[in-house]
Amino acid sequence: MPREDGNGSCMIGRKALWAVVGALILGGVALGLHLRDAALHRDLLRADPAALAGDARLYAYATERGKAVFAQHCAACHGAGGEGRIAGGIPDLRDGEHLYGEGRLDQIEQITRYGIRSHHSLGWNLASMPAYATAQPSADKAIRPLTPAQVSDLTQFVLGLGGRSRDGAAVERGKALFAGSGGCYDCHGADAAGDSAIGAPSLADAVWLYGGSAEQIRSSIEKGRAGVSPAFLHTLDAADIRAVSAFTFGLSRQDEHHGGR
Repeated sequence: MPREDGNGSCMIGRKALWAVVGALILGGVALGLHLRDAALHRDLLRADPAALAGDARLYAYATERGKAVFAQHCAACHGAGGEGRIAGGIPDLRDGEHLYGEGRLDQIEQITRYGIRSHHSLGWNLASMPAYATAQPSADKAIRPLTPAQVSDLTQFVLGLGGRSRDGAAVERGKALFAGSGGCYDCHGADAAGDSAIGAPSLADAVWLYGGSAEQIRSSIEKGRAGVSPAFLHTLDAADIRAVSAFTFGLSRQDEHHGGR
């Protein structure tokens, strides 16, 4: 039978030794990465969300992790890049405008965790837009339905806030409705600038959740609006909720803003 000489045996031994060394190095690298990620995971859970963006190392980890979470759980509605969808009243997360709160990371985390009109007691459940074309537009008995002519006047008033109405008489009639029996001022404010504390949008800017054409504004007045965002409290773990909130926070702080409410 053929026999390995001394040099052959030596070569086989060296290859085996280097294979063992390589495996140990790779194992050490993998262990190091695992320990690093475990430490970042722990630090992410312990972090103050309001100050998270100030920690470059931890924020980078959170946004990278959050990007994957967003793709799996949020992109189906908000779009792969957070661009939203006017047809469904899905907000553009990149435009720097925030319907609820001022856009702080901790506020975004609260929305992610508890939702909007999600039937969770800690979610945002205020400022549903009444359907003024129905017989009873609101649980508030003081709000009366509007006639088609009144809806048209309110539409012209809202268009006029952006200098887009040419019907001055209709604008004035709509203004009186807005500040009077229509009750619109109660949520949107006397100046129509909205109230982010309850989720009432500004009607005086160029950002529109359901579209800002005359037809789209009229439809919002007639049919009402009450968008829903699910509560992820029981779907995502605490680290993923914080991570996707950090990613969403970053979307709204891009240098180039896009958008349309």
